[in-house]
Amino acid sequence: MIILDTNIISEFMTSPPSDAVFTWLNKQPVTSLYVTSVTIAEITYGLNVMPEGKRRHILYDRFKLFVNLAFEQRILSFDENAAYIYSDLLAYRKKLGKPMSCFDGQIAAIARSQGFMVATRNIKDFTDCQLELINPFD
Repeated sequence: MIILDTNIISEFMTSPPSDAVFTWLNKQPVTSLYVTSVTIAEITYGLNVMPEGKRRHILYDRFKLFVNLAFEQRILSFDENAAYIYSDLLAYRKKLGKPMSCFDGQIAAIARSQGFMVATRNIKDFTDCQLELINPFD
C-alpha cells in the first residue's frame, strides 16, 4: 500500500502532470493508493490562501471532487498511534540535524503506523523515518 504525498496529488491540480508520474500512477492498482487527511489539509490551506476568485473556486471544487471520487474509503487520518510515532520521528530527525515539517512528520507517522510506503518527489524530507520511499518522478 502506498500513501501519495502532497506533491504527488498537487501534480494533478493545475497543469498536465509529469509524464513519469502519470505513467507510474496508472501502473498502480487503484486500491493500493491512499491519501492522508494531512494532505487534504495542506492542499486546501494552499487553496484558501489564494486570492478570492473563479480560479480558486474551480481548483477547490475540482480537488474535493477528485478526493471524493478517487480516494473514497482510502483517506487515512492522523490518529493516536500516529501521534506517538510523530513525536518520536520529529525528535529523532531533530537529533540528526534534519528537522521535519509538521505536515511531512504527520504523513510519515501515518505511513509508519499503517506499514505503508510513501510516494513523494521529496525523498530527502522522509529519509531516516524507517519508511520505504518511491519517487514517481524518476
